[in-house]
Amino acid sequence: MFKPNNNHNQQALSGSTQWMDKRIRVKLEKLWAPIFYEHVFCKIDEEPFAALYGAAGKPNFSENILLSLEDIKHMKDCSDLELLDDFYFDYLVNYAVGIKTLGEVNLVERTL
Repeated sequence: MFKPNNNHNQQALSGSTQWMDKRIRVKLEKLWAPIFYEHVFCKIDEEPFAALYGAAGKPNFSENILLSLEDIKHMKDCSDLELLDDFYFDYLVNYAVGIKTLGEVNLVERTL
C-alpha cells in the first residue's frame, strides 16, 4: 500500500531543534542539511512510485527518504552500511531527510 510521506511538513513539539540553544540552531541552519532538505528532499514527488505498490498490505517506506539517502550516499561517497549508521546517529542526515528527532524512523539494511 502506498502512503505519501507528509510527516516532515508538521513540526513536532518534541523535535530536537525545539530544545537546541539558539546559537546551535543558527549554526545548524548554515550547514548543508537544511539546504538539502529544502532544495532536494522537499522537491521529490512520491506519486510516480505509487504504481509500484498494491492496494493492501503494509505501507511503503517513504520514497522521498530513500531517494534522498541515495543522494547523500553518493555525496558522502559511503557504503550502505555507513549510510545506515549515518541515518541512525548523524543528526544532519536525519535533518536532511525531514526527520527532526533521532530514532524517530526505523530503517533496516534490507530496505536499502
